[in-house]
Amino acid sequence: MSLRNYGAALALLLLLTACHRDEPAPAAHPHYELGSAWHGTHGWFYPSEQFDYRATGLATRQHAPVGGLTADGEAWSANGMTGAHQTLQLPAIVSVRNLLNGRIVRIRLTDRGPADPGRIIALSPKAADLLGMKADTPVEVTEDEAASRSLAEGLGKAPAQNISAAPVGEVRETSLSDGSSRVYGNDSSVAQASVAVGPLPATWMQASPGPSGLYVLMGIFSGHATAASVALRCGGTVLHASEGAGLEWRAVGGPYTDIAQADAALDRTRLCGVEGARIIVE
Repeated sequence: MSLRNYGAALALLLLLTACHRDEPAPAAHPHYELGSAWHGTHGWFYPSEQFDYRATGLATRQHAPVGGLTADGEAWSANGMTGAHQTLQLPAIVSVRNLLNGRIVRIRLTDRGPADPGRIIALSPKAADLLGMKADTPVEVTEDEAASRSLAEGLGKAPAQNISAAPVGEVRETSLSDGSSRVYGNDSSVAQASVAVGPLPATWMQASPGPSGLYVLMGIFSGHATAASVALRCGGTVLHASEGAGLEWRAVGGPYTDIAQADAALDRTRLCGVEGARIIVE
């Protein structure tokens, strides 16, 4: 390349570099999020507020959300102790136990997912590594009720306040129980909540491994006849349930020898007309 051509190419490169500007990172704005029903790969999920959640199933690894922000407005990081859930209010605090090795991690749920109904939770790469996950893994998920309620109350919408007589400036209300505060401006009738949403420690605890048998839960029913009809149609069996609230019978399929077999059974259950079936671990 001649010196003249080299100089022209360098000038063009500098011009292009000057014209290029990195897009600013999206601003995080953590907030309480419930959201509307959303469609996964094989059906709908219906978010609802629940503080005593406990379930078994399969965990998978989480991928970065589009735009870098999670559903509750937090900046996502592969090194954060966070995860995604299909229906729980966001954010929420849960413990996840790897039923194969007994490891437990504590994470904050900040996003929606996974879209696959055969998985109940998605973990950030850091949380998955600490849990010892090499692939999709049987887990038990247990919500921390007190911590989740504190987040919901601190980040959720407060009831409308009549502050027409408030002085110019702001009025700050501070909770004596958890230190959270709400600030009311004299031009607004809606309270804005503020709580600290900091990173959880990247640690794990050791507990005992749990059951690892894979089953497909076809449904929980109040009547034995209904459960038996579903089990007969979809090749399952009927077991007595302990969920209470009148739901006493479960239609289940399995056990299955591995995750691939459980996934195939879940697909067959869906084809026989059952919605909402999921993989459980017992």
